[in-house]
Amino acid sequence: MKILLKLLNLRDESGATLVIVALSMVALMGFATLTIDGGRLYSEKSKLQKAMDATVLAGAQGLRTSQARARELAEEVSDKNGFKVSASEVTFPAGDSIKAKKELNVPMTFARVIGINDATVSATATAKVAPLTKASGIAPIVIEESNIPSATVLNCGETNPGTLQGNCGYLQSAASNIREGLENGATYEVGKTVWTDPGGSVGQVDQAVEYLINSDSDKPHCQSASTADNLCKRVITVVVIEEWKDVNGKEVKGKSELKVKYFASYWLEKYEDKKLYGKFIKMIAPGEIGSGTGIGEYGLYGVKLIE
Repeated sequence: MKILLKLLNLRDESGATLVIVALSMVALMGFATLTIDGGRLYSEKSKLQKAMDATVLAGAQGLRTSQARARELAEEVSDKNGFKVSASEVTFPAGDSIKAKKELNVPMTFARVIGINDATVSATATAKVAPLTKASGIAPIVIEESNIPSATVLNCGETNPGTLQGNCGYLQSAASNIREGLENGATYEVGKTVWTDPGGSVGQVDQAVEYLINSDSDKPHCQSASTADNLCKRVITVVVIEEWKDVNGKEVKGKSELKVKYFASYWLEKYEDKKLYGKFIKMIAPGEIGSGTGIGEYGLYGVKLIE
């Protein structure tokens, strides 16, 4: 009788152990599913979101040309990032913005045990183009709005802004000299007052322009104003003002002030006889953007992710 009871107890303990092991396996499978498959979903979602962000930021560069060009750039960049968008996945919520949305099926590993073979992740990104209101890397050069985009020569001592004022169109900046200011740029903001820096500084300007142009010698697209972009050193950003008025040396006479109206991009061809030769070009660059409009098609625009 005692032997029988012992056998029954062994059977009972063995059965309980099997149940505990089975439950533990289910729990471990659940943790594995959460850890491995969940981690994979998070990783794919993150990569997809970054790809969509890059897609709309690239597409926005073409918005000022046409929606067709914006879509073309978006498709090119998304393809390079391994998540190519189709035509239907790129939309234009407004004339100044581009949106990309894509879904991705991710195969599961441990979740297959419970009948889940794959899961869907999605990402959406929207970028907006608007006038640039503040940016760094801006050359300490100022020009009247009326000269954009027709001026192909920024002329010290004649048209920009004239010998009587003692200015050659240069601005004071945090840089130690004009050469450093032209090569590295400075930070300016729309609506803020700027002060002129009289004098030509011919040698410094000549050296700076030579440096900027030579820096692009290995970049074929930088050799022409029609193909140059904001990655080209010889494309500089200048400050645009409404007009030169009551300016004499560093002083602003009367009630008017010399204020930043907006910015414009200028492709440098050469510097000769105190003259900067080049061409104003349409450009989109990094920086802070506002909601304003009316700066003209040659005003400098910025792009920002808004979703």
